[in-house]
Amino acid sequence: MAVTEHRGTVMACRLHIIVNQPEAGVAVDRAIGLLHRLESLWSRFLPDSDITRINNDAGTPVAVAPQTIALVEIMREAWDLTQGRYDPTLLPILVAIGYATSKLDPTMSTVLPSGPHRIGHVDEIAVDPHRLTVTIPTGVALDPGGIGKGLAADMAVALLLECGVDGALVSIGGDLTVAGTAPEPDGWRINIERADPDPTPLCRAMIDHGGVATSSTRSRRWESDGRHRHHAIDPATGAQSDTDLATVTVFAANGWRAEAFATGALLAGSEAVIAYLDSHRLSGFAITSDGHILRTDDLADLELIDAGAR
Repeated sequence: MAVTEHRGTVMACRLHIIVNQPEAGVAVDRAIGLLHRLESLWSRFLPDSDITRINNDAGTPVAVAPQTIALVEIMREAWDLTQGRYDPTLLPILVAIGYATSKLDPTMSTVLPSGPHRIGHVDEIAVDPHRLTVTIPTGVALDPGGIGKGLAADMAVALLLECGVDGALVSIGGDLTVAGTAPEPDGWRINIERADPDPTPLCRAMIDHGGVATSSTRSRRWESDGRHRHHAIDPATGAQSDTDLATVTVFAANGWRAEAFATGALLAGSEAVIAYLDSHRLSGFAITSDGHILRTDDLADLELIDAGAR
């Protein structure tokens, strides 16, 4: 069956859209427009984004777009669902250890108000959906991170279906959401990447709906104070996680849930990751730092592409 496809860049990531309908350019253009709109609202690197304004005016209600209301509500829900393993308030730690500048555009930086800063207190974030305001506690700063990508993919797929297409896939940086009728009878054929700086396909899967996300200690790496750094912070310690997992991939009902639980699973480490996924009734697999693959029972027949995983 003929499809409409688009490749580009959004949110400092590779964007891939597949629509199960020929000549669906108008619908795809609307989805692209939405994604760039969400980036302008949610990027911590843009001085006039909703997220930056919320962070700059902590303790004060800040008027934001409806999409940002949805994002912050999802952040709070994800924090609750993962018992705090996903925490959207870790931005001051990331900035302090050297992740203040966009990896795509070095001229774009996160500038936080002067401290002291705090992490946690997610349950104290106030969202008023009627007045369209968000209030965060003093000293707290939000970072959408991966969950922003997952929710953006969810919203873009929903918009494409509203435009009347039969089915759609939206991938942002390899993390994706699919819904509707797939081009193939068995579902959507997806390649799952390692999330390394130069991502290569690790395995292939068929899904009929939902979200897939990978969290990794191998992507978004940098050096600071003579140390190799990565963006996986353990909220329990406030320090860079010492997990022995390189990547975790999670299949969930939608993109933002996959993102949140992939973060939580990565922090679990190799001894607990499968029990963690099973406890949340999720499918997924993990790759240890020495290349061993661990998977939930329902993925026993997962088709590996990269022979380096074992």
